Amino acid sequence: MAQVYRRFAHPSLLQSKAQPRRLLHSELSQPCSWADCSAKAVSEYKDKAYCASHLLKILQKEWQK
Repeated sequence: MAQVYRRFAHPSLLQSKAQPRRLLHSELSQPCSWADCSAKAVSEYKDKAYCASHLLKILQKEWQK
């Protein structure tokens, strides 16, 4: 029975916390966590919500480490 649940679980619930997660429709009203950004956030990364361009910058910094 557990396999059936896992098969139908939402993909964002199965992802690692370290991977960016697309915000659900109900969460899209969140502002971007970047200090001077007025855009609406579209993804969450490490418990913070970011717009697409700032998420890209953060991921590039992470990958360069």
